[in-house]
Amino acid sequence: MPILPPASAGPQAWVWLLLLVASSVATATDLRSMRIPNWLTFPLLGLGLAYAGWLGGWNGFGDALLGAAIAGGIFIGVFILAGGGAGDAKLMMGIGAWLGSSASVPLVLGVTSAGFVLGMGVTVARGGLRDVPVVLMHGLWITRLEFGRALAGRITYPEGSALPAGGPAKERPKQWMPYAPAILVGTALTWWWWETRGGGA
Repeated sequence: MPILPPASAGPQAWVWLLLLVASSVATATDLRSMRIPNWLTFPLLGLGLAYAGWLGGWNGFGDALLGAAIAGGIFIGVFILAGGGAGDAKLMMGIGAWLGSSASVPLVLGVTSAGFVLGMGVTVARGGLRDVPVVLMHGLWITRLEFGRALAGRITYPEGSALPAGGPAKERPKQWMPYAPAILVGTALTWWWWETRGGGA
């Protein structure tokens, strides 16, 4: 059975390129329809787990599963607590499955950092610098509110509606911001960091 490469070696270049292509497709669909389709995310996750299992047996499969959990964990939490995009979480899980546990940690840092910068840029573009403190405080308040609701067993969107069962995309909310571009940029940054800083070495 093939031996999984050492963690310090990290994912091969073609894997990073595959993930950038997938993130680019997700960015295009997110910008166009506010959705990241299942036909992209589920195969990405399934093939990542299968490839890791073929390459490293149960150890490789377990590491890919852990990578998916690390990469998607925070986004699953956001979806449950505040109604964030489930497509973002599934895309991150798929990327994490291909990268494994070691590279998924810097991936989360890279994507969340890119998301923060993108979010602040969108905020400034829409309302100027004066809106930044308001957006930050509102985000903290919503997080606290939804965390309390989750602990009490009342998981809803901030506006009080139940979690959706699917259906056609709705009209874009006023404060809507696509997150797939942040995932694309964060994945590219993680690849750069992994290659130039030694990754998990």
